Amino acid sequence: MSTASIPARLGHGFLHAVRHLLPPTLYFFIAFNLIVFTTNLLVHDYWFHATGFVLATTTALVVGKAVLLVDKIKLIDRFRGAPLIQPILYKTIFYALVVLVVRLVERFIHLAIDDRGFGAAYEAALHDFTWRHFTAVQIWIFTCFLIYVTATELSALLGEGQMFRLFFRHRASQHRLTRRQHVRALMELSRLAETTPREQLLDPATPQGHRLVTIVDALRRRPG
Repeated sequence: MSTASIPARLGHGFLHAVRHLLPPTLYFFIAFNLIVFTTNLLVHDYWFHATGFVLATTTALVVGKAVLLVDKIKLIDRFRGAPLIQPILYKTIFYALVVLVVRLVERFIHLAIDDRGFGAAYEAALHDFTWRHFTAVQIWIFTCFLIYVTATELSALLGEGQMFRLFFRHRASQHRLTRRQHVRALMELSRLAETTPREQLLDPATPQGHRLVTIVDALRRRPG
């Protein structure tokens, strides 16, 4: 039985890693290729170049692996519970620095296994290196991470699936205040859970318990 459970655990771990890796990789794949595409139009006056596409896709894979690695480190949650600006900026800088290190390490590995030898490959890479290109890439990585981390922090604050419902299920044209009221109710519910003892929160006779019932009833209502 233990032998059968090992493949099951490995398969479960693999699927969990893929599910964790897919969203950031897909996001950065689209973001980086969009940056390359617009740069080609503005600077080079052509639509598509295979080298740029491969570079953007490879960078997206590197970023996805870095996110998977960083999320295993407890240090990433240092500002959990703080105002959102603190974990957003902290995680953005943390992710960007880790991606920088991973990019350098992978580049070093590629140089080490180059057919021309490490010395010749290093000289060629040093000749092609420009600080402008390196800085531009890091600025875009930081900006994309800032957007990504902001979205993930808001999603975690609102609860699993709530961002999808707010963007794709609520009809703002018919119920203009639905999304605003929904977000405010969830944030108030979060504050109650953080500041109120469990016994008071679950007792409808207390003001906090009565407010909890009111919020839950409001969230259960569906627009007509």
